[in-house]
Amino acid sequence: MRSILIFPIVAFVSIFRLTGHFTEPRLSDAEIHAIVGEPARISQVPAAVRPLRIVTWNIERGVRFNKIVAALKALEPDVVLLQEVDRGCKRSGKVDVARELGHALGMNWVTGGEFQEIGEANGNAPAVTGQAILSRSPISDPEVIVFRKQSSIRWRFNPFQPRRGGRVALRARTAGLVVYSLHLESGGGDKQRSSQLKDVFADQARYPAANVVIAGDFNNSIGFQSFMFDEFRPAGFVDALGVAPRQTTVDRRHPIDWLFAKGATEATGRVEPVPDASDHYPLIATISWDRPELPRTRLLQGSAALQ
Repeated sequence: MRSILIFPIVAFVSIFRLTGHFTEPRLSDAEIHAIVGEPARISQVPAAVRPLRIVTWNIERGVRFNKIVAALKALEPDVVLLQEVDRGCKRSGKVDVARELGHALGMNWVTGGEFQEIGEANGNAPAVTGQAILSRSPISDPEVIVFRKQSSIRWRFNPFQPRRGGRVALRARTAGLVVYSLHLESGGGDKQRSSQLKDVFADQARYPAANVVIAGDFNNSIGFQSFMFDEFRPAGFVDALGVAPRQTTVDRRHPIDWLFAKGATEATGRVEPVPDASDHYPLIATISWDRPELPRTRLLQGSAALQ
């Protein structure tokens, strides 16, 4: 009897969510991927010569906000690279999660949209999820990199999670680095994810002398042996957590979250097994560079979209 009731309930919820394609605001791709933030709200710049503490974390939309804040405060990072960060979604309290985290942690922040989340809108206010970058230093030159290869149809008509847009990486300069917070496709194979990663490599090649961090949720189906990672070492990147086996999510035994650093002279890191905050665990690395570049000055002012 119970199973008989579950099916119509699930079907009703699915149909209700899909109707959001017609009842909710229809954002253009440019609007979905727009950047908002307060990149220079905090003017303090950490000493460039000391090691930087960098965290990357898929926060599962930011639903368990208080636990996420508590965990990040305990880690005391200089730079935070986040994935699955909601803005205006009912499931996470209809707030801009990146903004609330930035204010709670006393950090500058920018966020770029990945998907418009259908069925999550609050009245006429659209719901978006994406990547975010938080930093104790000013943030400059933020840009969303929309991957060329997508699984858009798979998501648009998904009855459980309908959405519009596409997977992205968010890039910015901060703390003397060029940093990327990326979220590769979960629904495709490593071949598609490798193509998306190549888009990030093509972008970072524009900064040949820069110190670079590429981090986030790679969704790789194979662990350390995946061909997805073949380009990192020749390009001068190191795995900041080393080669030890590790588990970065609640339900997968092999790591799918990574933090790679280019130009580093020393890097150590670990997975922090934070319970009940997300279906992923945060990665934290302490990294040193010989010659951090000076912070750039082209900043996104206020909490508004970058045009």
